[in-house]
Amino acid sequence: MSNTVNSESNETTHLLTSNTNYSSNNENDTNTTATAIATPVQDESEQNRPQEYLVTPPTTQETDPLIPQEHSDQHSFFFDDDDDNMSRVLKIAKRPSFIWVCCLGILAYIIFQLTFLPRTSLARDYRNWHGIKLTKNDIKRDFLQMTTIGKSQNAFLTTEDSINKVLLNLTRVNHKSETNLVGDDNLALVDFVESKFKQFKGFKVQSFNHEVDLTTPVSSSLKLVDNLDDVIYEPELFEPKSKTPAYFALGTSGDVSANYIFVNQGQPNDYELLFENNVDVTDKIVIIKSYFNYTNITVGEKIAIAEYHGAKGVIHYYDDVSPEYNNAISRDTLLNNTRIPAIPVSKKVVTPILETLTTTKFKNWPYPAVSDESFRISLNTKFTGNTKKFTTIVGTIKGIINDADIVIGARRDSYTSSNPLSGHAIMLEIMRYYQNLIKLGWKPFRTIKFVSWDATYLNLLGVESITNDTSVFNPKRTIAAYISIDGDAVTGSTLKVNANAVFNHLLKHTSKSITFPKAREVEESFTYYYDDDDDDYDDDDDEHKKYTTLFHYWKKQSGNYINNNLGLPIYNSESLIFQQHLATPIINIKFENNPETDPQYVPHSNYYSYDWLIKENVDADLILHGSLIRFIGLLGISLVEHEVYDYKTYPYFTQISKYLKSLFISQNDKIKGWEDEIVPNYLIFKSTIFQDLDTDNPVTFKQIINQFQNLTSEVLPEQARIFDEWNVHVEEGLMEDYPWYMYYKKLQRYAQYKVSNYKLAYLENDLQLSERDYTYLNTDESGNYLNSDDEDYVSERYFNSIIYGKQSFQPIATQEFFSDRYHHGTFTELYEALENGDFTKTVKWLVLIYEKLNNIDYKMT
Repeated sequence: MSNTVNSESNETTHLLTSNTNYSSNNENDTNTTATAIATPVQDESEQNRPQEYLVTPPTTQETDPLIPQEHSDQHSFFFDDDDDNMSRVLKIAKRPSFIWVCCLGILAYIIFQLTFLPRTSLARDYRNWHGIKLTKNDIKRDFLQMTTIGKSQNAFLTTEDSINKVLLNLTRVNHKSETNLVGDDNLALVDFVESKFKQFKGFKVQSFNHEVDLTTPVSSSLKLVDNLDDVIYEPELFEPKSKTPAYFALGTSGDVSANYIFVNQGQPNDYELLFENNVDVTDKIVIIKSYFNYTNITVGEKIAIAEYHGAKGVIHYYDDVSPEYNNAISRDTLLNNTRIPAIPVSKKVVTPILETLTTTKFKNWPYPAVSDESFRISLNTKFTGNTKKFTTIVGTIKGIINDADIVIGARRDSYTSSNPLSGHAIMLEIMRYYQNLIKLGWKPFRTIKFVSWDATYLNLLGVESITNDTSVFNPKRTIAAYISIDGDAVTGSTLKVNANAVFNHLLKHTSKSITFPKAREVEESFTYYYDDDDDDYDDDDDEHKKYTTLFHYWKKQSGNYINNNLGLPIYNSESLIFQQHLATPIINIKFENNPETDPQYVPHSNYYSYDWLIKENVDADLILHGSLIRFIGLLGISLVEHEVYDYKTYPYFTQISKYLKSLFISQNDKIKGWEDEIVPNYLIFKSTIFQDLDTDNPVTFKQIINQFQNLTSEVLPEQARIFDEWNVHVEEGLMEDYPWYMYYKKLQRYAQYKVSNYKLAYLENDLQLSERDYTYLNTDESGNYLNSDDEDYVSERYFNSIIYGKQSFQPIATQEFFSDRYHHGTFTELYEALENGDFTKTVKWLVLIYEKLNNIDYKMT
């Protein structure tokens, strides 16, 4: 027992000694790495005893000889503990119950997140997808706030100050050339406008050049000569402070000397009166007067009629010019095939010549028709013919939906050197504000194109060339609207709107958001924003308020009248090409001259200038220019931001029904006379109208008319009303919020939106004549062309609208042709067939129109 205790005591003593020595060695040599395991120090008396070793805990790992024993022991301990924990985790993870718990947890987390996801609409999703934070109302509000009357913009300029600066710059550059009919006349102007376009970094700017053989005016002269060939009178044919020639665009050089005749207004009834009194105009120089406010016949047509009756030359002037504008020369454009020399003159210049007329005085004519042949007129016009280049500039903002384009255009060309190009100034300012919206994060839904037109006064030559260029306007791509800043955009105070009826609601609705000063005095900054949901809004007429709206101003002037018949007012506008040939609904806007309240406007004279606008107080404060910036700019935003095309078909087809009713009333005698006529079977047997009549008996003309009127006055307007209500429902559906799990509802709304837009996009396209239609119109019962050149005519012809058209002018036209012209803007060809008493052609047009309208009725169902 004693030995045992001693043995244990010795073992303990050795262990303690060993630990003490190891610790001591470590303290004395801290910077040296241990290379061996420490051993106990033994006395000499103990050297002969057996070697004793430290007692260490059992381990499964090998000991690293480079690591001190104590550290090695601790390290081994920790690793053992980690391995044990890991093995336990692996064992648990391999259990199926654990895997299911994890999956359920993840699923619960996902469900929790989805449960609290916000409801969103399809329209909002689309905007968020493209990183757009602005709503439609935000964009409109920002635009109106930017353009507020009297509000300073960049460089402390208000909207009116800014457009004043642009007008001055355009006037300065335009003044570098005496004429500005094409880009080559004034390259500085082309460069200036192009550089302005390129300043707007959000736009892609392209220039398109086309060449044309063109006559350029050089000079004109006029002499009154007696029988001895002495020059009695030779006036200067220039306006004060101007060197722009007195010329007609597309004129021809000529030098003629002949007796002269006054033909009053140069209309068919004036020539009839002359012929009845044995006054012959053959080989004479005719003097024609016009009135600014009588526009049923153009100056070019008057000169063509004079040429038809044998005149050798023409002198034209405006008779109702005010005394202060007696020197004004109003230029114009001749028809393409006019060959006689013609010059425009001022009333002051022509008066001495008119006073030499002595015989054949007619009632209501200001001067006799004939002179005593003691005098004759020598008339000279000089043009140079060469090839010139015209340049069209296009600035594009690409839309995110990109399903259609909105086009806004203004003319850059002009007849004179003083034109301030107010339409261009307005367009450039709209582009600047759109650029500011882009900086705020705006990305338009649809593509917007701004077009600087060239060569438009050459009978729309520039517009036809560009619209036929597929690199500019893709024929397969829809143009949802064309907005024209019409010609000289501000010539007076009367708001004039010509538009397709699908935009009537939008025009009135938008005008309610445009602030307009009652006295046109800018005293404070003021903005009223008309919310889209405020359908019952109408601005009041509180006399204490300094501001009203453009809607109210327009309503007081004309009861918010919109010319939906189009016709003559757009004959010389680029809108004609878009509406009639490109199947595009159009809007034409300008402030036109009111002769009762405004200073007189002499079109295409050097009197129309920046100075005239300001000094004559036509728009001295430039509020009218600013109003057009706000109005047209907001219209553009409304059209591009409305997911479903912002058309209303009910007023459109209601107006069509109204125009047809007016047509049938005006031609009632002929229609009554044809009522019992049997319609030849070959004209109708393949048509929809014949199928809808559903009869085996011969069809009379009366049955055709009754069926036609039933469709246009009852069926179609009612279906259009239902279709409009459906489109409103679709638009509201795009704004409706849904939870994530009702994604199928969004897909349904998207499908409805695509279908509605497809139908609306092809509304005007479906009213275009096809090649097959032209063949039907121009062939007989056997399928042979009525005229030998009809086949080529059909293949090369524009595909015109069956609704809107332009009467084909002929010099032999009667007075009734011009008197009724305003009524012929719609169903032009049907009017002509009835007036000419052509039964077959009338039936053909009724069949075609019915076919097109019935097809639209089916699509709207």
